[in-house]
Amino acid sequence: MLEGLIHTSSQDSGRQNRLADYLMGRLRARLPSHLWPYLEPEVQVPGLAREKAWDLGLVYPMGPTLPKKPRLLLSLKSILKNPSGSWPNRLDDLVGEVSSVQMLFPEVVVGYVVVLDHGAPTKRKGVYRQPEGDELLPIYARFKDGLAALARRRPPLWAQGLVEAHWVLEIDTRKRPLLQNPQETARAGEAFLDLLVGALRQREPLLFLGQGQ
Repeated sequence: MLEGLIHTSSQDSGRQNRLADYLMGRLRARLPSHLWPYLEPEVQVPGLAREKAWDLGLVYPMGPTLPKKPRLLLSLKSILKNPSGSWPNRLDDLVGEVSSVQMLFPEVVVGYVVVLDHGAPTKRKGVYRQPEGDELLPIYARFKDGLAALARRRPPLWAQGLVEAHWVLEIDTRKRPLLQNPQETARAGEAFLDLLVGALRQREPLLFLGQGQ
């Protein structure tokens, strides 16, 4: 799953497909089967400024003759190059994309998934070099602190730009296996998905009605 991500061009829109497939499978295990056909990768969702393709989304009709409505959206991102210059932009982009969709669909549940590479080349004086040891730890710590501050959209804090939950996968492309702390990361991922589906159940209980959920 992660090998495909790091060996795919950053310009390839499908570089996150394997991660999206994994998340889709784990979400289906938590959702009623009648919702499965509406959980898809690369879903087009209108926003206040413009339409945007979300990496994974549950877009379910509001009624037989009504347009589809996004109920659950996931944004998948990675930092695989120049972390010191990338992480502030990632936070700004997150606030912007989430605010745009929340203005039209305030009830939507949003999750954010990001892969962080501790072996990501760092740009210094216009030249990229490999990091030494754990030198990226402080940079990623600031980024994760920013994510934690944004991932708390629950009553009474309903500000636009916040998300319900986030999941961080930390890798090191200088080592094998790639994934750091795999068991802890897997547990965090399951908790992340539990939180998202729990928020969806609270916000949209009719979606779960009569399905043994």
